[in-house]
Amino acid sequence: MKPARVAKYSAIVLFIVLIMLAAFAAAFIYFFPKETLKSIIVQTLRESLNRPVTIGTIDYSIRGIQITDLYIYDTDKEKPFIAHSKDAAIRFQLTPLLQKQFIINYISLNDAVIHILYYTENKLITSNIEKLLKELLSKEKSSITTQIKSISLNNTTVILENPPEKLKPLEGKYSIDTNIELHDDILELKNLSIILPQNRGRISGDCSITITSNYKIHGDFNLRDCDLLWVYNWGNNLSQILPYRVFSGTIDNLLITKSTIEGTVTGSCKLSNNSMLFISNAFTNINLHKGIVTLTNVKGKIDNSTFVLNQLLFTFNGDIKNIQVSDASIKIQEIAPLLGTIDIRDIAGEIKGTFEYKNNIIDADVTLSNLVIGQKDSILSLKETSLLIKNNQFKKDGIVATVYSVPCVLSVSTADSSFEKFTVNIEADEVDINKIITKQPEKPEQPKKPEKEIHIPYELSGKCIIQKLYKDNLVIEKINCNYTMSKNIIALPSFTAKVFGGDVTGRSVITLSQDNPQITLVAKFNNLRLQNISSYLQEYENRLFGNISGQLQVTIVPKDPIIDRITGKVEVSVENGKLANTGLQNGLSIWLQDLKYKLSNLEFQKIYGNFNINGPVITINSFIFNAPEIRLKLNGQYNRHEESDVAISLEFSSNFIQDLPNPALLQLAKYKKGRWYIIPFRAQGKDIFEGKNIKQVQ
Repeated sequence: MKPARVAKYSAIVLFIVLIMLAAFAAAFIYFFPKETLKSIIVQTLRESLNRPVTIGTIDYSIRGIQITDLYIYDTDKEKPFIAHSKDAAIRFQLTPLLQKQFIINYISLNDAVIHILYYTENKLITSNIEKLLKELLSKEKSSITTQIKSISLNNTTVILENPPEKLKPLEGKYSIDTNIELHDDILELKNLSIILPQNRGRISGDCSITITSNYKIHGDFNLRDCDLLWVYNWGNNLSQILPYRVFSGTIDNLLITKSTIEGTVTGSCKLSNNSMLFISNAFTNINLHKGIVTLTNVKGKIDNSTFVLNQLLFTFNGDIKNIQVSDASIKIQEIAPLLGTIDIRDIAGEIKGTFEYKNNIIDADVTLSNLVIGQKDSILSLKETSLLIKNNQFKKDGIVATVYSVPCVLSVSTADSSFEKFTVNIEADEVDINKIITKQPEKPEQPKKPEKEIHIPYELSGKCIIQKLYKDNLVIEKINCNYTMSKNIIALPSFTAKVFGGDVTGRSVITLSQDNPQITLVAKFNNLRLQNISSYLQEYENRLFGNISGQLQVTIVPKDPIIDRITGKVEVSVENGKLANTGLQNGLSIWLQDLKYKLSNLEFQKIYGNFNINGPVITINSFIFNAPEIRLKLNGQYNRHEESDVAISLEFSSNFIQDLPNPALLQLAKYKKGRWYIIPFRAQGKDIFEGKNIKQVQ
């Protein structure tokens, strides 16, 4: 057939169709004027929904029947409307219309508002939409819901008001655009776009919703700038535990039921410290009944740190039940936000390897590099070491590190399989306390906060060996101590050291209590050189000599002034002691001028002292200086802050003064008792060794 003839016939057919359409439209308008059609639509919607329905005006258009101001009310007219559309369009089936049946198969809503309101009815919490859907699904005959094939929502606002506690985080105003296709009890949402309340972000995608009693949502979604803080309202204090703040990415195969939410997540998330976490293929399952979140096969990246999270299982309360990480190459500071409430601000370094925690059991094979603890590595630093943990147990010897800037060798191991008891041995050649103190970083002055109770979360024990320890001019050598640390107690069951040329042994317990901190010390010392000790006391330097031994048992409260918070007892003895020009000797010489020269240098075979210490008060039970020809005895109380009162008895034999001139001997005769001269003195005042405070007792 020629093209001209084809065009001719086509034009004729098109003309006939147009004439028929025009005739049909004219017939439809004639038989169904606007007011008649309006009443049919209102009646149909009322009967189908069993709810009051009102319409402003209707008109005919290419889109179908154009409706303005469509309102659907709840059964209780005092409650807010269920839905309102400023501009709606509907389409209907033509054949049933000839039988005076108006069956709608398409609805388009523009600038609509859907109001979902929760309230209590018959002591049960329900919503207007939930109640409407239950009624529609329970009808035996077809309703408007089963006849509508498609619904289009454009710029539709959904208001969720007064939801029950379990849905409370969802409360707010949503903006929705989508095309809905209805298939029995399944809704297919195409080109869905949701703007969340309060600028929480945007969700888009396609999904299906099963609207039976066992509802189900399934689909693929894109999320943009979605704020996650409101999600944490379903848990307890999750915003303080979980660091995730704003997420953008995709969720594939999302499935939501009454008991489960699951899907595969890929995207980026801003963390609490503004770092970005990138994840891919993160399968996530949330068990709503058990309150458990499970993540598997997550490939993650934060800054320069990468890892594979094979599995993470935690509760809504933030308790981690299971975590398995492989192919980790992370910088500790970069993953700090992921550790929740664990404070690692003063820890830095790199970790590579694998880690698993399950049923309170840890397995790990990691390498630690450039590890530092404390500001400017003030506490510990090490270059590199590897660690293999099996069933909560490990042992690592020969770890070269610096502790408080002191080069040392560490040996670390678990004491049992609880992973709560550890053995840490430390060996160091030299420790300079002055360098440690000066290297501590200065902290800016801050308002004082109430002190917290110190609590060591693990039990530590071990041995500390230091060859030499320096503090100013003091040198302590060959320090060897055993220690245990648990809760708020640090115990030294035994320690030995060499100091002042002698040996010291003992034990100690340190209580780190906020209300009653204290240090108890029991020690014995043997053959300490008194001249070495006196060199640290300026007023006695080169004035005291001898080898001192003894024991002490004291309790120290570590609060200022610490010297006034020492209680206990001390017992000392000195072999071959010597006093040279001490304040005590000079004070006695004022009263015994003829003996001044002899008293200035005194040598004693034995010196014995027994003292009770009670803060600033020292009770001298006995302090005896013994030599064949001279004795010096002291007892009484010495007080560092107030008046002291000490009785002094100077005793010497005739041989001691045999070279004195006769006049001097005559003056001393009144003190003679047998072959001994006994002269009593009393020292009273704030400085009992100052000459003016020493008086002879008549």
